[in-house]
Amino acid sequence: MDKVALGVILSALIAFALSKTFSLGSRRKGLPPGPPTKWLIGNAHIFPKGNLHLAFAEWSKVYGDVISLQVFHQTIIVLNSPSAIREIIDKRNVASSNRPRTMIGERLVPNEANFGMSKLADEKWKACRKAANALLHSDNLKKFTNLQTAETHQLLWDFYHTPEDWFQNIHRFVVSFASIIIYGKRSPRVKSRDVAEFMAVHPQFMDAMNISAIVPVDIFPILDKVPEIFVKWKKQVKQVRKMHEALYGRLLGQVQDRLKLNIGNGCFMEDMILRGDKLGINDRDVLLNLGGVLLQGSDTTSVALQNIICCLVCYPDAQEKVYKEIEQVVGVDRPPHIDDLPNLPYTRAFIEESNRLRPLDPLALPHCMNQDEIVNGVLYPKGSVIFMNIWGLMHDERYFEDPYEFKPERFLSNSFGVRQDADDDPARRPNLMFGGGRRVCPGMPFAQLALGINTASLIWAFSFSPYRDPKSGKEILPDMSHYSVGVIASPKPVKLQITPRSQKHVDVIEKCFQETGGIFAPFEHELSNEDQQFNAKYRDLM
Repeated sequence: MDKVALGVILSALIAFALSKTFSLGSRRKGLPPGPPTKWLIGNAHIFPKGNLHLAFAEWSKVYGDVISLQVFHQTIIVLNSPSAIREIIDKRNVASSNRPRTMIGERLVPNEANFGMSKLADEKWKACRKAANALLHSDNLKKFTNLQTAETHQLLWDFYHTPEDWFQNIHRFVVSFASIIIYGKRSPRVKSRDVAEFMAVHPQFMDAMNISAIVPVDIFPILDKVPEIFVKWKKQVKQVRKMHEALYGRLLGQVQDRLKLNIGNGCFMEDMILRGDKLGINDRDVLLNLGGVLLQGSDTTSVALQNIICCLVCYPDAQEKVYKEIEQVVGVDRPPHIDDLPNLPYTRAFIEESNRLRPLDPLALPHCMNQDEIVNGVLYPKGSVIFMNIWGLMHDERYFEDPYEFKPERFLSNSFGVRQDADDDPARRPNLMFGGGRRVCPGMPFAQLALGINTASLIWAFSFSPYRDPKSGKEILPDMSHYSVGVIASPKPVKLQITPRSQKHVDVIEKCFQETGGIFAPFEHELSNEDQQFNAKYRDLM
């Protein structure tokens, strides 16, 4: 090769290398618009450390419904409208069904056993997904109606006798009812072992999965190589994983033991164990973590109900309207029943508005493109992380009048709550809060059922008002902006004044609770002495 040819080749290679070097951190041609980037770091200097949904919503006002950011080499795309979600997440669900790799997530749960955050939507994931859909389908949940009602009646009893523990009482209800369905056992008390362990493990698990906490490790994989002795988070994750596997391994083992003794009760895990080979779900780690994901997912119902109660306190006029509606339909001789819900439109509107104002999952769990897609001339490259800004599209002033105000009435005039003087986004659907595509949350029927009957029952039984400081006499309202924002936006525990509507309501609550024993009996396994004493002292009196 002559010197001229060699020089041309070397010059071309140098030019290519320089172009790559100078383009580091820049936005690729064809990507959605977004804030200006800087060399090498892209948008890392302005990428928020928390409350990502708020920043994304503000940027969308400047750059449009679909925006992109570059954090070093990682492309992030944010969808800020129902139409954008439909085009990418729903219509192109094959291309967008992956999850981004998270090193902390893989340390918490092995990828091949991680149903919730599994990177690939492979055959094992599809089998788990199919099983979860069958379990949580609204038709299947009907067979648990009596148990749902009984657990709701205990929730009313708990609120009456321990109103100061209202936050924990909700967790007990959700964990107990979900455990009946998944593991065939329940928890009578807040201090029952399953509830106590779940409430010790779950917050730590969610903290570890906090998106803003894992970004540096995923952007700089070299950080994963730092020895554990120098990195606090590795020790923390190892401990959380140990606690996680101990809890769900114990629950799974109890189901297996009961099957050996022929005392099954038809719960989900029994079915998975007996039909696992046929379903393609026969690995213990997969079974352990499938049950864990389902139980963890149910806790979003706790957060939603806690949020609704905070709204009741902050918006007393709306609370009074809900109570008047329930009183007219139900009366005072019994608590509301599931069959009453279709006749309680304002109650439904109150729940919908609470969920709109404070969506549980402001960004939903992120997706990841597994191939390049070009939609309307815009590039969605392979490996890009896709966020759905649920908070942003629920506070979009183009579609919601006074979006930061609490107005349940908006859902009476329109099923989506959108303003009457504007054409709505044609892609809006009722389950946007639960994600989209192949990864849409299968627990929507469970959550909607639990929220409807428990909201109606609690408002039927109690009035909710602000806590009054005993020294100053000043009322202290829940701070609706004082939320723990990570993967889930959770209200922080707050003191409230919870007052029974009347002595008649109290008498009905006591009677209904004492009637639950026979319904619960097949699911009260492995009860501690304290649990048995609780039942004998307070419930099993008839």
